[in-house]
Amino acid sequence: MEALTLEIREYQKQDEQSWIRCRVLSFMGSSYFDDVQNYRETYQNPAIQMVAVENNEVIGFLDCEYEQTSGDILHCKGGKRGIIWHLGVLPEYQNKKIASLLWEATKEKLHLLGVKSVEVWTQDDEAATNWYLSKGFVLKYAYLNAYLKGMPKDEIIQKYINFESCGEIYNIRCLNFEAPLERKKELEKICYRLHEVRGYELKL
Repeated sequence: MEALTLEIREYQKQDEQSWIRCRVLSFMGSSYFDDVQNYRETYQNPAIQMVAVENNEVIGFLDCEYEQTSGDILHCKGGKRGIIWHLGVLPEYQNKKIASLLWEATKEKLHLLGVKSVEVWTQDDEAATNWYLSKGFVLKYAYLNAYLKGMPKDEIIQKYINFESCGEIYNIRCLNFEAPLERKKELEKICYRLHEVRGYELKL
């Protein structure tokens, strides 16, 4: 990749299809591999939406929604805050500092807007964890994202579903729920997927 062909700029409507493609492919190697969306998310509040573009194709993206008044998005007080909803880079462009370039461009805009802190939620992917920590984000919160599956007759499934109230069911393809970290050892024995969801914060 030649640096001169790379452009960091704000998202434009014409980027929509390559943005969607980039999001899907960038998540494939992470624990969010099944979080597939065939649409471009919109926000109720203002958002900084940055893209890295090469040859008119989106190869990386960062969306950060921010408050105009403290409390618009996040319940915590302490000045205007932002939250990163989407950040990703195509696999073949990863480890080339593109995420860092997107973040620096976003952070500059946040400073000008008077945003005092930024929050992000991710799962226990080592690469994502290390990246956020390297940027100064601090771990603040954590909980479990748990996945169960099985037959209605299974003792474990019956513990979680009241079949008398929901009627006949053939199979449980995925029972997905959130739980406190204290239940990790218990849930590791019965879940086919179990992730730590982690909330990080950075003071600007």
